[in-house]
Amino acid sequence: MRRRLSNRLIFALTTAASVGGCAGHADVAAEQRTIRELERSWVQAVAAKDTTAIGNVYAEDGEFLPPGAPRVSGRAAVRSAWAAILKTPNLSLTFESSQVVVSSAGDLAVATGPYKLGLDGPKGQRIEDAGKFVEAWTRVNGEWKVLGNIFNSDKSPM
Repeated sequence: MRRRLSNRLIFALTTAASVGGCAGHADVAAEQRTIRELERSWVQAVAAKDTTAIGNVYAEDGEFLPPGAPRVSGRAAVRSAWAAILKTPNLSLTFESSQVVVSSAGDLAVATGPYKLGLDGPKGQRIEDAGKFVEAWTRVNGEWKVLGNIFNSDKSPM
């Protein structure tokens, strides 16, 4: 199952990146706006610590690939992973796509952009981070859902 999902994620990324291939009839600009609005709702759900809303952003077989942690597969597991993250003291997270590429058929999309993360460390010191993310989106019963997302810091690991 994991191999099939990973292959599906790779297929989604490469297919959405090659937008010009198949003839489609999607209103790409409208789909881009929809994905950006879904991201805004996702950021609001993080601020509200609403793990149900966060989990519902993902496809049932969606994946979350956080840095320094194992792959998280499936909506229930993703919801649990976010619940653990949201327990971090004074967590703040913002992100917004700088680019959304939608397939001409309107069924796959890739979004990339920056994020900003802040939290209180174990000794009470404020930790601020900035980096970038990639989201793979797919249509599920007519709705956009995250098939997979990954993010990493712009800071050097050394």
